[in-house]
Amino acid sequence: MKKLLILILCVFLTLSTSCKKSEKVIIDNSYFEKTGTSYLSDLVNKKYDDAYTKYPHDSAMQNAVNPEKYAAIFNDVNKTYGDFVNFSGSDISLKGDYTIFTMGVIYKAGSLNANVVFDKNGNISGLNFSAYTFNESILPNGITETDITFGSVDWPLTAKLTKPEADGKYPLLILVHGSGPNDMNETVGMNQPFKDIAYSLAQKGVAVLRYDKRTFTYMNKLTDLTNFTVYDETIDDAVEAVNYVKDLDFVDNTKIYILGHSLGGYLIPRIAELTSDAAGYIIASGIFTSLGDIIPYQIEYLSNLDGVITEEEKIQIEEYKASAAKSLNPDLIGDDEIVMGAYKSYWEDLYNYKPIELAKEIKKPVFVLQGDRDYQVPVAQYDMIYEAFKNNDNFTFKLYPGLNHLLIFGTEKSTPQEYSVKGNVSEVLIEDMANFVK
Repeated sequence: MKKLLILILCVFLTLSTSCKKSEKVIIDNSYFEKTGTSYLSDLVNKKYDDAYTKYPHDSAMQNAVNPEKYAAIFNDVNKTYGDFVNFSGSDISLKGDYTIFTMGVIYKAGSLNANVVFDKNGNISGLNFSAYTFNESILPNGITETDITFGSVDWPLTAKLTKPEADGKYPLLILVHGSGPNDMNETVGMNQPFKDIAYSLAQKGVAVLRYDKRTFTYMNKLTDLTNFTVYDETIDDAVEAVNYVKDLDFVDNTKIYILGHSLGGYLIPRIAELTSDAAGYIIASGIFTSLGDIIPYQIEYLSNLDGVITEEEKIQIEEYKASAAKSLNPDLIGDDEIVMGAYKSYWEDLYNYKPIELAKEIKKPVFVLQGDRDYQVPVAQYDMIYEAFKNNDNFTFKLYPGLNHLLIFGTEKSTPQEYSVKGNVSEVLIEDMANFVK
């Protein structure tokens, strides 16, 4: 499964503007549906040569995949989910300059969404999998959900507002993602933690805004920004979200809260600087040192899951440590050099960021929470902020036994493989969130 996830990620991240033109084809929704369906049908039926040669791939996708790589991806899918059964449900959506054709794929042991990414010329630019959604269109009783668009003029974002069905004014929680190009549900494997939180909180009398992250919607456009920072990635859109919701007629604008998860939690002190209209903040699985400290830890943890670190893994660990060291010393980074997925400007900006120091300026209520089974952010990070603020009346802390980074309960050692099994965010944790906000 680790191999599968890596391959899928590589394919999806090779979106490029370097694309060949399609030959006199009308590019509309019927084209995306017909081409996407036929392409996925060939893949699930193991016609990998046809999948590679019959359909237009952009140049980056041509280099990223071939029949053998397609076979490796789908062999891993079959090992995890069993034999292909049928397709169920489809959808077409827009993400920046790209069109995503999504089809539900039913396997004997589980179901997935297969997402085919098309560029504006109708070329296939990416392929990835996400949690199956086509049997989840019915909302829980007592809540409503509305599709909206908000954000800056240059970076409008697709979002959903979830709220109790009854009329009234409600507290509202804004959900801010972790690192990476996350959708509004913060989908990881078969899990959608932000969707879980939105549905459960709405049933408890709290409205929720969740949105597709800027790096998810505008992945290709952002790759050319050499001055990109976490303000562009996360902070500016969190501020836009507050400005959007504060005038909604069903929102109690004295009770607007912001939850930052993982990277979003790391950035809460900066978000708090710019959101005077917010009533308080939730830091969920946040880090309080730096990304350069956390990423090598994660790589070593994953490499040692089987109890053996191979020579190849040792080399990989050292490479990540070298990159991490550069991220912590941005003067060592060249102007056109990319380190851990970002240009020099990103790391220069974070070099002077001290989240615990800045958090001292927050006078509003803050709820810091963490699962003790989180391998992506070790409990030592939670301990660090606990020690710094345990005597502050405006800070509340809770460490949850058995929860992983996605805030889902388990009993085994946490691994990436568990994300391929459907789970739900802890109801105990959500109840605590509701009480904090209300």
